[in-house]
Amino acid sequence: MSPIRHGLLVKAAAILAVLWAIVGIGLKVSRSMTPTPEKLAAYVEENPLGEIEDPARRREVIGTVADMLNQLDPDDVRRLIEENHEDPRRDFFQSMNEDEQRFFMEKRVGKAFDQMMVAFNDMEREERKRVVERTLRQMRQDSGRRGGLERLDEADPEMAEKIVNEGLRAYYQEANAETKLDLAPVLEEMQRNLAGGRPRP
Repeated sequence: MSPIRHGLLVKAAAILAVLWAIVGIGLKVSRSMTPTPEKLAAYVEENPLGEIEDPARRREVIGTVADMLNQLDPDDVRRLIEENHEDPRRDFFQSMNEDEQRFFMEKRVGKAFDQMMVAFNDMEREERKRVVERTLRQMRQDSGRRGGLERLDEADPEMAEKIVNEGLRAYYQEANAETKLDLAPVLEEMQRNLAGGRPRP
């Protein structure tokens, strides 16, 4: 092999090594930035709203928590609730004033929920009914989320019927901030069911 060709091969190998190193670093950074239930719980613990007075800083923390929640899979959110034996989002939510709660819920809904609402509203009534019944049945079987569902039932015994008849978007928009928080796990479970395909009767 000529010295020139050997030199080119060495350079090519060096370039490939650098590229693979960059890819490896990128993957490592990406994984470190990907939200997990543990990272979310740690962030909330490290940034207690009750100890933050600056409105801009509070809004930043609230927005970060909402963004992290939006990037978690529904299964991750369920695990977060199960491991804490309650929904840790409730204390965080109740630490906000009314304007902050509205901001949080607007951020929390996100594009995925908005798309899910559109898909749900486009269904025939009987299909919507099956989705709602299946979702509520699954939540009643989950002790970690049963409390929020019971609060929804107490606040509005006709919730399920209204969602089926009026559509999810209309019901959500008319709900107050506290109801929206309790409704969030219902939306998450409904999103999970819709992502898995058409519900079983």
